[in-house]
Amino acid sequence: MKVKIILGTGREGRESEKVARYLLKKADERFEVELIDVRDYPLCYTHRWKVPPEVEEYRKKIVEADALIIVAPEYNGGFPGELKVLLDTLFEEYEGLPVGIATVSSVTGGARLLQELKLLVTNYRMLPVSWVLFYNVGELFEGDELRDEKYRERVERFLGRLEKYAKVLKPIRDGVREGL
Repeated sequence: MKVKIILGTGREGRESEKVARYLLKKADERFEVELIDVRDYPLCYTHRWKVPPEVEEYRKKIVEADALIIVAPEYNGGFPGELKVLLDTLFEEYEGLPVGIATVSSVTGGARLLQELKLLVTNYRMLPVSWVLFYNVGELFEGDELRDEKYRERVERFLGRLEKYAKVLKPIRDGVREGL
């Protein structure tokens, strides 16, 4: 099973990178996993009806994915612009993908962002199936490891749910991808 993890901010000093790297390590124990960093796609616009050449590599990664994890910080109650621009470069390719959402915010854990991302991915015909809100990342991690056992348990449930839905939604993804 192939899982892609999108790190949804290019900001310097991004705390969400710790979360993405931890999820990458834990997911790698169960799946074939790859990190997609928005920094690698410095787009300032999208094309509505065609995939621009600079995004073809991203498109190939999404088409081969069985599941997607989005890791993003909450910016002013919403998501980073570069994440929205990257996601908007595709549409049909996302159909049938189960999505896990990991939000990061020192105060809210990203609760408002979670609601916005659930609505957004549903519009792309993905299915948000699992989420974890990370509060105060600087205090949660010691090096690359989560200090809090409850968070480690949440991450295991998060990945297990993602795997379950990826298996169930596979016929839908296969049907969609035959037509691409």
